[in-house]
Amino acid sequence: MILKNPSQYKFVQFQKSNKKDKKYDAILYNKITNKYKFVPFGDVNYPQYSDQTGLGLYSHLNTYNKERRRLYRSRHAGEEKNKYSSGYFSWYFLW
Repeated sequence: MILKNPSQYKFVQFQKSNKKDKKYDAILYNKITNKYKFVPFGDVNYPQYSDQTGLGLYSHLNTYNKERRRLYRSRHAGEEKNKYSSGYFSWYFLW
């Protein structure tokens, strides 16, 4: 999920996702419409390098494997540039 105008949003917090296969939702507040947007990220079927969300609900899936991290980041290069996208949150808070 890529936001068209990320500057209109403010990050609020993370929560456990209600979506079946997702780990977390990032809650964003739209400063223009005064509505909240939920951005799901992280697949529950796969481990991550390190869970940095502060909730630690999936920290038992941390691998701390630098080679896996390097491979993930090479596959998903560029996703971290789309501020507040699911790829952005995965890049900075899981990988």
